[in-house]
Amino acid sequence: MRVPVRQQAPDAAAGGLRALLPALVLLLVSLLVMPALAVRLPSAGQEVALVFPPGTSSDAAIGAVASADGLLVRPGGFDNLMIARFPHALGWLALWRLGVVVALDPAVAGACAAFLQSSSKGAPS
Repeated sequence: MRVPVRQQAPDAAAGGLRALLPALVLLLVSLLVMPALAVRLPSAGQEVALVFPPGTSSDAAIGAVASADGLLVRPGGFDNLMIARFPHALGWLALWRLGVVVALDPAVAGACAAFLQSSSKGAPS
């Protein structure tokens, strides 16, 4: 008669962490790399999404765009988000002086605004 031999269970904590490591690395890389790909400086004649600090009014953001000879293409989903076009290239220092926190590809900012608007339509009032 054969007696079944019971195998010891592997250490769940060590094996679990080792198994999650590739997923955690991928998550970290995507959180750092993807936003970096969306950040860009405004080129002459091209649209750019400008993010101003939270609490910035739309009038203040429009005034900042106008002070740099920019043309407001459309407002964003929030008062502090503007899509603009400039006749000349702007550097980070010029944007910082305008009060811009970050400049993004407008497709990324538009996708975020569209997502927020569609999710708020289903929310109860």
